[in-house]
Formats: sequence, C-alpha cells, structure tokens
Amino acid sequence: MLRAQTVAPFRKPDYLSFQTGAMVDRYNSLGIRTYFEYQKEVNGHWQYGISYEHSRHFGFFATDHPDALPTNLSLLSLNGYYKINLLKDRIFWLAGLGIGGVHSYWDTNDKIGATVNASFTLNIKLTKKLYFESSPFIVLLPTNRLYFSTMNTERYHNFFALSLFPFGLKVKL
Repeated sequence: MLRAQTVAPFRKPDYLSFQTGAMVDRYNSLGIRTYFEYQKEVNGHWQYGISYEHSRHFGFFATDHPDALPTNLSLLSLNGYYKINLLKDRIFWLAGLGIGGVHSYWDTNDKIGATVNASFTLNIKLTKKLYFESSPFIVLLPTNRLYFSTMNTERYHNFFALSLFPFGLKVKL
C-alpha cells in the first residue's frame, strides 16, 4: 500500500534588522541611534514588525525651538510595511506606518507618551540572506523614519523625532 508523503507547509521568511546613525528630536537633541526590529513577511508585498529604537544624547541640532534639552529617547513600535520592488527582490523599498510608545528622559525628568511613525527604507540584497538598509534618497533626504506624538513637555508642545543618515543590515532568518 502506498502512502502519500506529507509536505511541510511553506514558511514565510522572518528578518532581523539592525540600524545605527543619528536621531534628531523636537528638543534640539542630536543622539546616536540604535535600532532593532523583528519583521515577518505576510505575503509577497506585506510585512509586519516590532521595533525598538534608542537614542543617546550626543550633541545639539537646530530645529524649530530656540531652547534645547539633552534628551535620551526609547521608542517601541508595532509596524506594517508594503514592499515596492525596484529590481525583483534585489533592490526594493519598504514603506511603513506604525504605532507605539515613546519614553523621553533628560536630567532628572521622565515623560511617556503614545507615538505614530512613518518610514521609507531602501533595501539592497548583498547575499542570499543579507541586505543593506539605508534612507531611500540618501542625497536628497537622509532619513528613513519619522515619529510624532502629542506628548507635551515643559515648554514643548507635541513631539517629533527623525533618523538622520541611517544605515544597517537586515538578516533573513
């Protein structure tokens, strides 16, 4: 008697993403950025991920407010992405939206708030399981992620932060 072989279901790929660069926030703080994300592919074009981003104050950067706070940030987000192929699975953009929380710390003060983010990241395949990640238009716009929150702090109303000259690696698991 012949038995049919059972075929294991196709497993959608998982990814780990690691990025660095700088982070500029509403408090005129410039920080060293560390970014980690676990991503899961839903189908050929859709992905979701959970990310953690931290920024450690390094210096100051002029934004729309005359004063500055030396701020350290921590951001945790749940993100959804749409993949836009330029060269089939070799070079592509990931456009995304996310929601999460932000923790802002300076001197002896803490503030926590809800946040939304938008991202647009360029991915370039280096090997079968390794990708280089960066801002989509390095020369024109050296950022790939922007955060916004209605969190109010001292003399600052609302909050925003953006990555500056981001680069990193993504590993296919």
